[in-house]
Amino acid sequence: VASPPSEDQRNQQCTAAEIFGGVCRAMLLYSTTHEDRGIIWDTLLLPFLEDAVQKTPTYIIGAYFDACRWGIHHFPPKYFFPLLKFTVMKVQTTLWQRDGVEETEQGSGVATAMADRFALQSKWLYFIQSVLIELDGEDDVGATSKLPWYTAGLLHDNVVASEGSNDEEIELGQCWSHVSEALIPSLLNAIGHPYDKCRDHIASLLFRMCYCHRKFINTLSYGKGSRSNDPGITIMNQLVGIQDSTSYSFKEKNRALGTARKFVAYCVHWGDAKHEYSQFIVPLLPLAFKALQTTEGEVSVEDRGIEAELVKGFRYAIADISTSCVVSYGVSNDITRVLAILKEMSEHDNWQIRQASAHFLRCFQGVHKFLFSQEQTESSLSIAISLLSDDRREVSNAATSALTGILATMPQSALEDLVAKYIRIANKSIKKKKKKIADADVSKEEVEEKAVKEKQRAKRQQRSVFVLCAVVMGRPYDTPPYIPEALAALSKHSFEQRASMGVRDEVKRVCSEFKRTHTDNWEAHKKQFTQEQLEALEDVVSTPHYYA
Repeated sequence: VASPPSEDQRNQQCTAAEIFGGVCRAMLLYSTTHEDRGIIWDTLLLPFLEDAVQKTPTYIIGAYFDACRWGIHHFPPKYFFPLLKFTVMKVQTTLWQRDGVEETEQGSGVATAMADRFALQSKWLYFIQSVLIELDGEDDVGATSKLPWYTAGLLHDNVVASEGSNDEEIELGQCWSHVSEALIPSLLNAIGHPYDKCRDHIASLLFRMCYCHRKFINTLSYGKGSRSNDPGITIMNQLVGIQDSTSYSFKEKNRALGTARKFVAYCVHWGDAKHEYSQFIVPLLPLAFKALQTTEGEVSVEDRGIEAELVKGFRYAIADISTSCVVSYGVSNDITRVLAILKEMSEHDNWQIRQASAHFLRCFQGVHKFLFSQEQTESSLSIAISLLSDDRREVSNAATSALTGILATMPQSALEDLVAKYIRIANKSIKKKKKKIADADVSKEEVEEKAVKEKQRAKRQQRSVFVLCAVVMGRPYDTPPYIPEALAALSKHSFEQRASMGVRDEVKRVCSEFKRTHTDNWEAHKKQFTQEQLEALEDVVSTPHYYA
């Protein structure tokens, strides 16, 4: 039974699960007292379920997941509370815990035993979610034991139905209290689980408990307004503290961060945009950015591979958040919170985090540009411009792309003022010829002071030039009056004596791209230029030859 060799045996196991679901539902439906239901669970259903989960292969456990949901669907919580306690107990007793001794693979026998044990843990972690889903009740709490809605008025039974509904809400609250008190500590202690499938189920369980508890509190009267038993607070405190915790080993920390990443993914794709984004995604955003920082120094090949896989996952998660989550539910403060986090990450010491913040800003601004207030637009513009002068070319290029998207939606009058401002800065920051001074006449302090001033000049030049480049790249199909002025100013920074290589290459790339995108209707665009501006553009884009 452990590994059915044929399709017929697989079908037989799926049929057995379906029969279990039907028998479970029938027994609960026709039982009359609480004692009868307790006997049914303890003597028939739970012993069979324990044996079946242990022997059923992982790829068929989904059949028992569906069977369990059908067996308890629409029943009041007290009907299947023994099942809830049983599954919570099985998770507690089987789940790997940090305090235990982590076994190392010493042979094929030990590895096989560990894999079997982790597979069993994965089954129970997956199976308990079927019970929690059925606890996620709103108007259908105990629907099986109620009369149809259209008979309530005929029988004048509104008062009785209301009292029964209140009792079921109290039972539901007690069930969630049991889950929060008994299950959450075990799950949080196992977020560094060695088995990836178990970490996946742990993350989905943590999300489901936060989601269902919040919806339960908001939609039902029992416990409304109380946050004392909110599992989301406990879970967030644990996940946010992973990065700075010193109690984890290298591998455990990376595994725990992987669990946090999966939790964020479930919040993005399964949660509500309003609550999950504000309560879980935004607080975990700094953790996602800081997880991109790799360990410096000598690291084993295995650990470096684990770290690289984690960074890859968080890059995907950050991109997912920036494009999939839209703060369109009227809470503008959440946009401000995100921009504040981006401001902090854009000043981080690690260049990969700064680059990620630029990419995030590009997507985030594109999604929310029509929801930004004037202050938020200025904040996003300030973040992008501050990254333009970064020493790493990867960061400055990403910031230029982000700035191009921001400027493309600005009104023409604002762009004209911006271009005029940065043309002045760019002209003042052109590299000047150095005067020859004897080394003996220059003190060490003067040399250091000149080096600082030169670094500041280079940053001003790079920032101003890249702003003008972003303005030009934002108009690929037309030629407003300020574009020829920007191109003429950029052409002055394309010579070796006047700018660094990075600035010169960017100027040549942008001018060439402008000429390429305007080639089809160049005669019309050409009329916007003066003869001097055309010559300046041609000096950059024309290919030098021997007779020039």
